[in-house]
This record gives sequence, C-alpha cells and structure tokens, in this order.
Amino acid sequence: MAGGGVLEVMLVDSEGIRAKRFLGCVVCCSTSAVNRPYVCVEYGDKKRVSKVAQGKGKKSIWEQKFEFVVDYPTDEKKLDQKLVFRVMDKHKLSDDGYVGDATIHVKDVVLMGMEKGDAKLGSRKYRVVREDKSYTGDISVGVTFKRKDGVNNDGERKESLVNNEEGTKMATA
Repeated sequence: MAGGGVLEVMLVDSEGIRAKRFLGCVVCCSTSAVNRPYVCVEYGDKKRVSKVAQGKGKKSIWEQKFEFVVDYPTDEKKLDQKLVFRVMDKHKLSDDGYVGDATIHVKDVVLMGMEKGDAKLGSRKYRVVREDKSYTGDISVGVTFKRKDGVNNDGERKESLVNNEEGTKMATA
C-alpha cells in the first residue's frame, strides 16, 4: 500500500467546559466557565487553530472543518497516529488559559480509508481532561479519511478505460 489521503476533522461543539480557576479570571472578571474557548488541533507535527467558539456558558459551537494531508505508509514511529485537541480560553488582557486536552487515535480510520477509499468516525463526544487527569467537559468531533484518487485497494494506480475516436479502448492513468 502506498499513497496517502486527507484526514478531515470536524470540530462541532463543546459542553460543560470549565476552567481550573475556582473564582474565575480576576483580570477578565469572568467566572470559572470558559467564555471564549478555542481549540488547537494537532496531528503529528501539523497544527491548526480554530476560531473562538460561538455561545457562552454550558455549550459552545464551532462547526469548523480542518484538513490534514496524510502520507502513507508512515514510519513505524508514526503508526500511533492521533489527533490532540488542546482547549484554550481566550483572554482579553492576559495570556490565554489552558483548559485541557482530548485525544483521538485515528490509526484504524486511516488504515480502513486506505483499504476501502474512505472511512468515517462519526461525530461523538470526547472527554477533555487537564494535566492532572481531572475531567473538565466534552468536545464533539467527527473524523473522515479519504484516500487520494489514483490508488486502488491494492495500492496500485487506477486505470480507467475510455473509447478513443476509432472505438477502441485505451487505458488512462
């Protein structure tokens, strides 16, 4: 199997995300609820940053799609393929606050997509945890892998037959 594809990540929303601060942010005069969350999405050494979510309180909405190009086969070291979602709280006057991480292992989605052409891990909730492993809420994410055109199930170049002007079939790559 050789080639690659595109890993599409749909960041949907979050629910119940709370900051670690007990009294909230003194500088921003906010509560312990995360009022302006955004997410840094990492796949290997590639990084994407979301917009600040819409909505406040218990539920924040992104509805934002990210794409990561995946080369396959990967190194043996990269076989533990994962997406890391680092949830941050945007502050107006001070450094943004770290809220927590969620991790999705996508190795099986990539392998199935390479074999069948595409694979989907529908939108579902993932737990966001702090460095001390304490729970801080959920984010909803969907993942799809689509193999690049031109590769069949055996990893060989696809050929399609087309009729030329004389009516004979020609193979094209």
